[in-house]
Amino acid sequence: MKTRAALFIVLALALLALPGPARAAGAHPDVGAPPLWGSPTNVAAPAGLRLRVGPGLSEPIIFVLAHGETVTPGGAPTWNDGLSWTFVRVYRWGRWYEGFCASRYLGTASGAQGSLRVVAPAGLNLRWGPGTGYGVARCLPYGTLVRPTGIYQWGDGVRWTQVQYGGHYYWAAASWLRSA
Repeated sequence: MKTRAALFIVLALALLALPGPARAAGAHPDVGAPPLWGSPTNVAAPAGLRLRVGPGLSEPIIFVLAHGETVTPGGAPTWNDGLSWTFVRVYRWGRWYEGFCASRYLGTASGAQGSLRVVAPAGLNLRWGPGTGYGVARCLPYGTLVRPTGIYQWGDGVRWTQVQYGGHYYWAAASWLRSA
C-alpha cells in the first residue's frame, strides 16, 4: 500500500513538472491583474495571425489564428519590437486559449453580410464536390469565415453548401457552418 502511495506522489509531481501546450485562462505575467475583456473582434490577416505566449516576435507561437476568426481582446495594448501587441483570448477545441498578437491585424475583418463561420471543433473539410466521395481540397480551422454562394445539394445523406474561400469554390457540410 505504501508503494502505491509513493508511486502516486511521484507521478503527481512529474505531471506538475511537465510544460503545458498553452497557458490556461487567467492573467498573463506581462498583463498584471486579470484583464477586463472587451468586445469580440475578428482577425484581419489573410495569411493568418500568430498567437504568441508573450508580446514579442521572439516569443513562442501557441498556434496561428485564421483570417476572420473571432478573438476577445483584454486590457490595453503593449509595445515591443516596434509593434503594438494585444492580449486576446480565443475559444478552440473546447477550451479558451490566451496569448498576444499584433494589434494591427485585429478589428477590420468583421464577418461580412452573409458570411458563414466554421463551427466544427476539429476543423471543416472543404471538398471539390457535394459528397464524401469527392477529394478534400483543404481543411479550415474552427472560426474561419467563408462566403456562401446560396447553392445547396444533398449527397451521401448530408446537406452540402457551396462556399467561396480564398477566391475558390468548394463544398462544405452545412451542419458545420453558422451565420457569422
